[in-house]
Amino acid sequence: MSPQFVDFNDDGHLDIVVGIFDGSPHVAFGDGKHWQQPHTILDKNGEIIVLNAFWNFEEKKWDATDRCNPESNMPTTNGKPAEGHLTSAIAMDWDSDGDFDLVLGDHKSGYVYLRRNEGSNQKPQFAAKNETVMAGGKPMHDAGTVATIRSVDWNGDGKLDLMVSGMGDPFGDATGGGVAIYLNEGSSFGQAITLIEPSPKPKVTEPKRPDVGLHPEAVDIDGDGDLDLLVGGYSQWTPASKGLSETEKAELKVLRSDLAAIQKETAALSAIITEALEGLEGDPRTEKHTKLYNAQRPQRAKLTTHRQKILPRIEELAPRAKRVSFTWAYENITPRESSGQR
Repeated sequence: MSPQFVDFNDDGHLDIVVGIFDGSPHVAFGDGKHWQQPHTILDKNGEIIVLNAFWNFEEKKWDATDRCNPESNMPTTNGKPAEGHLTSAIAMDWDSDGDFDLVLGDHKSGYVYLRRNEGSNQKPQFAAKNETVMAGGKPMHDAGTVATIRSVDWNGDGKLDLMVSGMGDPFGDATGGGVAIYLNEGSSFGQAITLIEPSPKPKVTEPKRPDVGLHPEAVDIDGDGDLDLLVGGYSQWTPASKGLSETEKAELKVLRSDLAAIQKETAALSAIITEALEGLEGDPRTEKHTKLYNAQRPQRAKLTTHRQKILPRIEELAPRAKRVSFTWAYENITPRESSGQR
C-alpha cells in the first residue's frame, strides 16, 4: 500500500519500499531495469518488523505481540496499548546520520511510529522496538487512520516534514479521510496543519472530492515554486434518480424480485458445497470442492448471465451509491510569504 521509490540499499538504483496488509514493511530491490520480488524487512535480530497486530503466516491467523511496543509514549485506547496494524511505510533519514530509518503508519488506530536504523544502508540494523512519533507534545495521530506517509520539505526550510493522510471510514457514512502536514521544528514536529479536511461525506449526486483512502503526493504541478497536491482516493456519491412512471416502478419491482431469486439460488449452491466440505481438510477438501463446483458451473453460468442482463436496467431505473477511485489535483494558492514555501 502506498509504495515509495527510494534507493534503499544505496546502490544507485531505485527500490520500492511499501507497507502491506499483513502488517509489515517490504522492499523490492531494483537494478535499474527490473525489480525483484518484494521481501520482508527484518530488524537486527532477524525478526519481522511489526507494530503489535499482524498476520501470522505460519499459523495462518491474525496475531498480536508486545515485543515491538515503544518503551515510552505508547499510545493507548481505553487504558490499553493502542492496537497497531502497520500498512504504510517509508524510508527516511530521520536522525540525519546518513542511513534510512523507517517511518511506519498504523491503519488500525491512526498513529505514526519510527524504527531506527542502527547500521547502514548497505547493512541495515533496524532497532528491535518502535518509537512513537510525537507532534505538538502528543503522539502523532490521524483520526481517519493512516493511509499514507510522505516526507517532504513543505515549507522550504531545509528540514523534512511529514505529510500524513487518512483512510477514513471506507464504506459507511462515518467521516472520511483527509491530509495533514506536520512541520519539522528541529527536535520535534509541530501540531497538524490541515491541507485537506477529513471528508464529511455529504450526500451528493456526483463525485466532488476524495472521500476515503487518500494517497497524496506533494509536487509543483504548475511550476510556480510552491508544492501542490496530487491525491488518489475513492469518491462516494449517489447519482440522482429520475421520477419513475407507474410502468417503470412495476418493472423495477419485477427486476428486483428476479435479482433476489438469483441471489437466493446462488447462495443455495454455495451452501451445498459448504455442507459437503464439512470435516474435510487439505487435498481431499480441495478435490471435493473442485468436483462440486465444476458440476455447478452450467447452473452458475446461467445465473450470472441473467444477473448481468438485468443489473444495467436496475441501475438505470434506481442508481445505486457509487464508490470510484480518481486522482485529484489541489493547487496551492496560499501566498508564499504566509505559507513559508519557496
